[in-house]
Amino acid sequence: MLSYTVLAVTKAEATAYTGSAGIAVTLQETDLMRAQRYIAARFNSRWRAPFGADEVPEAVKHAIIEAAIVEAKKPGILSPTTTPATDKVLTGAKGLTWELVGGASGPDAYIPRIAAVEGLLAPLIRPENCGLFLRAIGG
Repeated sequence: MLSYTVLAVTKAEATAYTGSAGIAVTLQETDLMRAQRYIAARFNSRWRAPFGADEVPEAVKHAIIEAAIVEAKKPGILSPTTTPATDKVLTGAKGLTWELVGGASGPDAYIPRIAAVEGLLAPLIRPENCGLFLRAIGG
């Protein structure tokens, strides 16, 4: 499982990763920690195979760096704050018609999705809505 307090990725590893990918961004340890906490909060309960804090898979380290890149470019984006009961979407312009957002009360309703992170972690995590039987056979 990912720690909420001890970084799994060093700043040097992040610099090597972004440099080899040609990404011009300087990541700070705070960006990496916010990214790791985002991934830990979303995925720690869904890892297919458990791992220790000292044996974090490379794909998870890369996902942390990808999330840190997003956080560095737009600080705070990985921790949105919202009130699901009051969120709505415009459904009609004439007379301004609003409708409550569907699924706004789900646990992941306001967690940002990052395609690179989702892709890197897909083989390592169980599906979100995995029933007890599927989880028992490795769903």
